[in-house]
Amino acid sequence: MHSRVLRGAVAALVTCMIAGALATSAGAAGSATAPCRGSANLCEATFSLAGGASNKRLTVLIPGTNLRLLAVNATPAYVHGAYRLFGGRFTTGGSVYTVNLDAVDSIPAGAKLIMTFGHPSTGLSCGRIGGISFISIFQTGSVRPGSYSCNEARTLVLAWVARFRAHLSVRTVRAGGITFACRLVPRLPQNIECNGGNLRVRFSGPTG
Repeated sequence: MHSRVLRGAVAALVTCMIAGALATSAGAAGSATAPCRGSANLCEATFSLAGGASNKRLTVLIPGTNLRLLAVNATPAYVHGAYRLFGGRFTTGGSVYTVNLDAVDSIPAGAKLIMTFGHPSTGLSCGRIGGISFISIFQTGSVRPGSYSCNEARTLVLAWVARFRAHLSVRTVRAGGITFACRLVPRLPQNIECNGGNLRVRFSGPTG
């Protein structure tokens, strides 16, 4: 039910954006601040999407000063596309990130926006390959030399896709000499997560 309502709401949001009809007054905008929980090298900030937003200012307090935004996801998965972020920037030497949020007002309670930040030494955004997008790789511990790279992430993605298209199990996938345990997670766009060799790879993969 929610997914059908949201599809219509997403279309309405796009129409409003194009027409410039979204409210932008200071009173309507509002703001929210959240800490980025994790370490000085890798952390996540979570904001509520419930009830929507119009030009709402989100502020993330980051424990490090050299991090970058690696990924943005929403949960439950069906609210992906019912919001947009714009005007993001780092300030205060990189320890504060601000961005504006628009979201449709029919988003239900419990819906969350998750922003992942990381240092280049622990998180990389790796683009797309073979029709699979939103690829990122994270280092969760000591790794084999050379394995922490976008090349490793893309090799895994291609191996996962090959097994998926061959109708083989994708719970375990071996790539670059590393065995990864993969699973579907309830967030979008990065709905597939694979862990192995102290590496975590996330990407947007098919499910049917």
